[in-house]
Amino acid sequence: MLLPQRPPMQLIDTALSADDSAAESRTVIRADNLLLNENGRFPALGLIEVMAQTVGIFAGRMRILAGDKPREGLLLGTRRMLLNAPSFPVGSRLHCRVEKTFESDDGLWQFDCRVTLESDEGSEPAGSAMLTVFNPPPGYFDEDEPNAAAKIIR
Repeated sequence: MLLPQRPPMQLIDTALSADDSAAESRTVIRADNLLLNENGRFPALGLIEVMAQTVGIFAGRMRILAGDKPREGLLLGTRRMLLNAPSFPVGSRLHCRVEKTFESDDGLWQFDCRVTLESDEGSEPAGSAMLTVFNPPPGYFDEDEPNAAAKIIR
């Protein structure tokens, strides 16, 4: 229920945890992943989608606790993105943890995101970033609200 995407765009296999400040997920890169490059590998820039989908788990939990259905949010950007490898082979096991570090009254959130590559020998950093997302407050995009179109354009 908390997975923010559906196949074929779903990257997250398991929502491991979600609370008031963080969420964690696990995914295994499959051969049918739409983001694989021409060499059949998962590009490191795809980690931003793993991070964003893990933020979606956090946001979905918050909506459910508020008595609402999970909704789409908007990834606005990233700062301080570090990638520790250019790509990852099919079968790679990724663990992602996102922690909310900022929230505005208008639905602007910032998350410290860390992805680790897991193996039988242990784990190592795969990438990290600070993501800024917009989680629209209830009614923000309602069509019957005055100036709804202006809000979308802003």
